[in-house]
Amino acid sequence: MQVVLTRPEIRPYSGAVATPRPPALRDLLNAGPYRFAGTFFGLGSLVFGLLLAYVAIVLIESFSTICLICFVAWLLAFIVSPLVDVIARRLRFGGRIAAIAFVYLVITAGIVGLVIGIASIGAAEVTDFLGQTAETTARVNAALASVQSALRIDPAVVDLPALFNQATSTFIPQVTASFTDQIQSIAGATITVLGDLFIVVILSLYMVAGSRGILDKVNRIVPNRYAGELELIERTVSHAFGGFLRTQVTLVLAQVVLTLSVGAVFGLPYLFLTGIVTALAMFIPFFGPPIALFPPILITALFRPEVLIPVAVILFGAQTILVNFGQPRLMRHSVGLHPILVLLSLLVGANVAGLWGAIFGIPIVAVVAILVGYFVDLRAVAEVEGVEVETVAAELLAKDPDISPEEVVAIAADRAEATQAARDEGAT
Repeated sequence: MQVVLTRPEIRPYSGAVATPRPPALRDLLNAGPYRFAGTFFGLGSLVFGLLLAYVAIVLIESFSTICLICFVAWLLAFIVSPLVDVIARRLRFGGRIAAIAFVYLVITAGIVGLVIGIASIGAAEVTDFLGQTAETTARVNAALASVQSALRIDPAVVDLPALFNQATSTFIPQVTASFTDQIQSIAGATITVLGDLFIVVILSLYMVAGSRGILDKVNRIVPNRYAGELELIERTVSHAFGGFLRTQVTLVLAQVVLTLSVGAVFGLPYLFLTGIVTALAMFIPFFGPPIALFPPILITALFRPEVLIPVAVILFGAQTILVNFGQPRLMRHSVGLHPILVLLSLLVGANVAGLWGAIFGIPIVAVVAILVGYFVDLRAVAEVEGVEVETVAAELLAKDPDISPEEVVAIAADRAEATQAARDEGAT
């Protein structure tokens, strides 16, 4: 057997002793004996993050009133800011400060007038309505008797007037007693609501007056490399929430004017209370319009049954046009959502967060949709050579200086898709 000896390789001395590289933590965790430890630490981090989220939710719930006041003030500032800008451009002296003072004086006067109206006209209408309980019950009883006679329902089987009298004999005294017992609580709650409303107005005033300073503070917190993304989020939130709120206010005013006009033409009573309830109901998207029809139709059925059919037809017809044709176009123009997304956001928001989810589900989904669409369009442009966002932006800004970056990126994405389609067709 022959043994072959090999000469070891001699390397020049570098003056340092080579030391083996220690294994990385990732390699240790991926090794067999330590794989369980890696899984344990990963799950532990997830559980710790969930616990932190739970603690944050509990803290938010404990300060829910303060959070709600700040949120409503923020929404009021969204509505007021465009109006302040328009008035500031038209004023010859005072500038933005004078415009803010004028707008909030009008808002304060409107709130004071509404409170005085509720305290005087609303209270008088409620007192008068409760004073006519017996007469109203007799009218409903007579109406049910005529319905039973028209439908030829045997009273021995179902007696509608008797059932109604039995229900009212127990329901009305209970409501009256409960209202009498809770009158002090209602007064205290009313004072609390008015105080919160005053705080909302003051906070929104400071938000509108110092909006530039607040945004500058936020921009300083966020690193400069994310300045573009932060500006996009600010612009998207402002567009979505501001457009949504302006659309809702427009729909509320349209429905209130419609209700009061129909009531004035046909001589319906209690128009002040009817208008207040209609306005509150219309602030609820999708579910609010049917609820808003109930008060005027109920008042008509109780006090002017001879005009019930024309009132119901006019209200149903006008609201159908307003909700099915006007609202989707307003939402699409102001928020940028397709009607299908509007409906889905309402349903999902109502299931997740109840009434507040139904109200603010649309702007939240609009913000997400705009951000996702923006980054998808950017990726579509980046995947096609020969189309640059900067070139498209320079061309479009020369024609329309007010065009938004989202619209520029969307048009660039359309051009990129058309370019790629033309190339694919030429290749085939």
